Amino acid sequence: MESPMNTLLEKLWSFLLAVGPRILAAALIVLVGLLLTKILVKIMKKPLEKANMDYSLKRFLIICVRVLCIVIIAISAMSALGISSAGLLAALGGAAVAVSLALKDSLSNLAAGILLLFSHPFATGDYIEADDLAGTVQRIDLVHTYMNTPDNRVIVIPNGQLITDNIINYSREEKRRVDLTFSIGYQDDVEKTKALLTEIAENHPLALQDPAPFIRVDQRAASSVDIVVRVWCKTADYWDLRYDLLEQGGDALDKAGVTTPYNQLDVHIVDK
Repeated sequence: MESPMNTLLEKLWSFLLAVGPRILAAALIVLVGLLLTKILVKIMKKPLEKANMDYSLKRFLIICVRVLCIVIIAISAMSALGISSAGLLAALGGAAVAVSLALKDSLSNLAAGILLLFSHPFATGDYIEADDLAGTVQRIDLVHTYMNTPDNRVIVIPNGQLITDNIINYSREEKRRVDLTFSIGYQDDVEKTKALLTEIAENHPLALQDPAPFIRVDQRAASSVDIVVRVWCKTADYWDLRYDLLEQGGDALDKAGVTTPYNQLDVHIVDK
């Protein structure tokens, strides 16, 4: 009489003979698939590095390819095991609907992140302002955009908010204009002041001469004559030029004896 142990071993052996090749095939598909995915991603990185494309968009494309490959590998492995992929995909579809309802805000941020990457209103490294927040873009993820402020604080903004806000991109164009106003007293020589400021603007190494610097009287205010100074420069030189013009212009006017006015009120008393 055959023992129960022998019967169990025979059944186990028969099961392994029936299922073993499928498990081996599935394991082989997973190993080869992951290896091919790694090679494909490595091949993709070389042309992407040379392409004139934002870093965050390159990262997004690589993630998409990797995820797509993993999905194909998983479906192929399940088919090798004899698992119906149609039923599993239907179940995953139902789960995806439930998850999407629970995470609708995150999914809207995800969709906004994809739009930001492809519509390209700003790129990694750009200095932008949105919703009264300003900073240098460090990276654009699928859900959030990360920015650094000039004093090295990190700002994390949901992409859904960015896609609907007005965005000011200070880095997109190659040139920017520095706008300054110097106020002088009514008793001061306007033409002399304009000549001093023009000389500083034209001789500064960071100031562009095409378009030429613009120095004119902007308005005659209640207690001052306001002279506007508009000078073009390369975007990267904006802050250096702005502070230099403020300092050099102020020093030149002080040395020339030009007064800096303050708000004042003249009171006339009339005897009756």
